[in-house]
Amino acid sequence: MAYSLYHQIQRQQNLKSTLYDLYVEWNAQKILLLAAVIVLMVLNWSIEAGKWRLLLKGTEEFSLSRSLQSVLTGVAVSVITPNRIGEYMGRILYLKNVNKIQGITVTIIGSFAQLIITGFLGLSGLIYYISYIKQGNWLTVLLISSVILCASLTYFYFHLYKIIEWTKGITFLRKIRIYLEIVKRFDQKQLLYILFLSFIRYIVYTVQFLLLLQVMMVFAPLADLIFTIWLIFWAMAIVPTIAIAEIGVRGETALYFLLPLSANQLGIVSSSLMLWLINLIIPALIGCLFVYKMKIYEDD
Repeated sequence: MAYSLYHQIQRQQNLKSTLYDLYVEWNAQKILLLAAVIVLMVLNWSIEAGKWRLLLKGTEEFSLSRSLQSVLTGVAVSVITPNRIGEYMGRILYLKNVNKIQGITVTIIGSFAQLIITGFLGLSGLIYYISYIKQGNWLTVLLISSVILCASLTYFYFHLYKIIEWTKGITFLRKIRIYLEIVKRFDQKQLLYILFLSFIRYIVYTVQFLLLLQVMMVFAPLADLIFTIWLIFWAMAIVPTIAIAEIGVRGETALYFLLPLSANQLGIVSSSLMLWLINLIIPALIGCLFVYKMKIYEDD
């Protein structure tokens, strides 16, 4: 991926002057925009910490500070696992042993909600992209698949109890079924509120990418950028990858969808790299620091 990105950037016209404009000529506006992206990163993970605390309500009481530490520890663990599945294990390290399985269950609910938001906004982005920017047979296939997947995700999200009923016949899940039944605690109002928090996080993430594209001088009509960003996020959500290797996939995905809007390949790749560093790697490094001071709870 890195090799491919390098050669695509090398083919950019006026590469030297673009490099100079992007990395040498920094002004107060660019610095302020970058600072805003970092502030939004703090807001992004604070919202996630609040959502995690809400999901744990009735299982274990967390302060917002401790919830944030738990979330960042999950980010740190997720960096080296496929599609960040290690995030579940990282978060539950802060829970008492008796609550760990329930912790995994409610974490999956939160991830479910975030994926639904990503899916529906990504679907709207895909429809816009096909209608006004670019068409292709594989985009049509992606559109049909996205409709089916989004409908399925939404159905299962609001009928979580049915999934628990299906586990009755699975022998190895019988012993932990009592812990899985925590999903019955969430009514539709609570599930909608979790979706709302996920939507706010998504909007924050979108604004961050828009600001970074501005900093990296990737210019296009605002509506085109917003819907294309939503499509990129959706494409990234359904592509299997490991977080530490995501930058190549992110760069290629962003280039594919944004090149019809802007020829600034270096700016597109740089924006993706900075978004990855600010929203994932920096929080992961902070999460690593919490691991050293963390107490692993033992059952009473």
